[in-house]
Amino acid sequence: MKQYLTILVALIALSVLAGCNGEDDGGGGSGGGGSTTIPDPGPRDPLPSNWVDLDYYFKPELIKTGLNTPCKLDQAPDGRLFVSLLSGTIITVLPTTPYTQVAWATLGVLNGSEQGLLGIAVSPNFTTDRYVYVVACINPGSGPRQQVIRYEEVGGVGTNPTVIVDNLPTANIHNAGAIKFLSDGTFVVSVGDAANSTNSQTDGSLAGRILRFDVNGNAPGNNPKSAPDQFEWCRGLRNTFGLCIHPTTGTMLGVDNGPNSNDELNYLVAGKNYEWENATGIPGAEIGVRLRNWPSVIVPTGITYHSGNNIPSGYANSLFICSYDESKILRFAMDGSPPVNIASEQTFAELNNTGTANKPLDIIEGSDGSLYFTTFTEIWRVYRRTGP
Repeated sequence: MKQYLTILVALIALSVLAGCNGEDDGGGGSGGGGSTTIPDPGPRDPLPSNWVDLDYYFKPELIKTGLNTPCKLDQAPDGRLFVSLLSGTIITVLPTTPYTQVAWATLGVLNGSEQGLLGIAVSPNFTTDRYVYVVACINPGSGPRQQVIRYEEVGGVGTNPTVIVDNLPTANIHNAGAIKFLSDGTFVVSVGDAANSTNSQTDGSLAGRILRFDVNGNAPGNNPKSAPDQFEWCRGLRNTFGLCIHPTTGTMLGVDNGPNSNDELNYLVAGKNYEWENATGIPGAEIGVRLRNWPSVIVPTGITYHSGNNIPSGYANSLFICSYDESKILRFAMDGSPPVNIASEQTFAELNNTGTANKPLDIIEGSDGSLYFTTFTEIWRVYRRTGP
């Protein structure tokens, strides 16, 4: 029987990541020592009780607790975290004390297992246009669907919701819902197979794909295909819950959730096919590259490249991935041009794997170089430490 990503209940299958736990730049562990090339910050204060371990050179800070499923997050140029709560509320949170929280906007959403308010992305021109984009599963009365909705900030709250993209497929499970802007001002959205695996290979379907739009919801002229697939960037995906864009090269990676095996880290290239579901007859030149395949289920969720800003030098060009099932954050040292070769991998952080409370959902690099990640009830900041 296939296992599905369900972010409202804990998954039963547990697995152990294949890879090394710790490497030359410190690895996991809270003891002293560290690398000979990075200044040793000395012994660290005890980790909070819901942590098992964290890389020696870093320290956690609880930004916010008591939240109701903070699904995705992004950061505005003024430092505020914009957070989508699955139940339909967008909040902003200041990442410095007293961590002021504001209810920024609310919309009615579907409440299936993996439905609700999913992705969120702050406009790259937010300083002037004040726009924030979200992906939401809704039923406006004419049938369930996903929409990309644009809000405008006026007076510190979201107003003027405008549907930019309509009629994206939705189902109780496999909606994906990540949204990211590219350097050219267009944006991409991940759409799951909507609980029907054949969608991922069906011409004209919008499911099981990464889609690309301009800011008005139109198909950019340089998308790889023409109608009826004019919005398609790539296909053959099951449920790509997390997307990230490299901060300088624009390289796009995504984590796709398999059934009872074969979770994937994919290099998402225009026009490629990633072969879900049991696709045959795809020309070899069209098959996309899998950078990592996990034979046991880990349920990868959030993913982010790190620019190397304000972290130890050996951590530049790292990729961080949330393992929902294991309550871990994994770190991949990446190299190559573009940076898609995995040089090494390790467990960067581990939370107590009890119930759903400590399941990581999303992760981003903040403007200060910190990592911000969400669990079912909390937002954490992880930063380079220079003392206890």
